[in-house]
Amino acid sequence: MDKKEILSSDIVVRRRVACNPNTPAEVLAELAKDSDCDVRYYVAGNPNLPFDVLAKLAKDSEWLVRSNAASNLNTPVDVLVELAKDSDIVVRRRVACNSNTPVDVLIELEKDSDWVVRRYAACNPNMPVDVLAELAKDSHWVVRRYAACNLNTPLEVLIELAKDSHWAVRVSVACNPNTPAEVLAKLAKDSDFDVRRYAACNPKLKEVL
Repeated sequence: MDKKEILSSDIVVRRRVACNPNTPAEVLAELAKDSDCDVRYYVAGNPNLPFDVLAKLAKDSEWLVRSNAASNLNTPVDVLVELAKDSDIVVRRRVACNSNTPVDVLIELEKDSDWVVRRYAACNPNMPVDVLAELAKDSHWVVRRYAACNLNTPLEVLIELAKDSHWAVRVSVACNPNTPAEVLAKLAKDSDFDVRRYAACNPKLKEVL
C-alpha cells in the first residue's frame, strides 16, 4: 500500500501501520495527525518516528498519546523533561520508567505525590545511589520493595531493608544479587516462607554454607 492508500484506509489498518516499526517515517508523520486517538497512540510508541513528530505528540491533548511518547526510547531528553511535569500520573509514570530520563528529572520524580511514580523511579537504572537511599525509606512498602530490587542500591541500604517490617521488601532484598551473604543467611531464617525461599535460591548464600 502506498501512503495515500494507508491514510484513506479503515481505522484497523491505520492502527496496524502506526505500530509497525517498518513503516516509513513520512507515513508516520501523517498518521500522527490522525483523528483517532489509538492511531496517534501507536505512532507515539513507534521506534521509527522522527524526533520532531515525537515532540508534537508529547503535547497531544490525549494523555494516552503523551504516555506512549514518554515511553519511547527515542524521545528527546528535553521532551522527557517536559513530560515529567505532566498533570497526568500515567504520563509521569512512563517518564520514570524510561531509561533515557536524565538524573535531575528522576530526582524530581522521587518526590512525586503518586507512589507509583516513585516506585518506577526506584526501578530506574539511572537513579543516583543517594536518592535510592531516600526511596528505601519511603512510606509506601512497594516503593521500598523496588528500591531493594535496584542493582545500584548501596549495600548499607540493603542491610537496612533486610529488616523491613513488610515481607515483600525483604523478599526483594533476598533476590538482589548484591545482598551480602551474611544478610542472606539471616533472611534464610526469616519468619516468612517466601523470604526464606528466595534467600535460599540466591547464589551468594553458598558463600557462607
